[in-house]
Amino acid sequence: MIKFVTMSQEQIIHKELGKLIHDALITSDELNIPSGLTDKTIRKLEKKFLLRELVLELSFKVGLILGSLAVLTGVFVWIYGSAVLTRMYTFFVNNWQIITSLLLLIFITILIDQIGLRFYNTFKKEVSWKV
Repeated sequence: MIKFVTMSQEQIIHKELGKLIHDALITSDELNIPSGLTDKTIRKLEKKFLLRELVLELSFKVGLILGSLAVLTGVFVWIYGSAVLTRMYTFFVNNWQIITSLLLLIFITILIDQIGLRFYNTFKKEVSWKV
């Protein structure tokens, strides 16, 4: 079975415009594009997409952890009653400095591990291949 793929009017215009720009850039002697411009542009785009992917992955993991803690809290409330919530609240209020410090330390460690090191190692390997 043969499928005929038709292009929309917008796709045809974009294709024709792309051809026109390509032909203009090839035939123009006045326009000097630096030789490494495309490599730099591609590298910046790769970094941007990798960083976006890593941040999305980290926020997904944080969401899973917070969701798991919410489910665990719900199970405790279901088993022990609502008195558990008041005990947890008083515990968190009495020890908020320690809990905040620990959570901040854990978050910074995970941020460095999940985003910083992976981002750095990915582009360090790429640079070592080119040298």
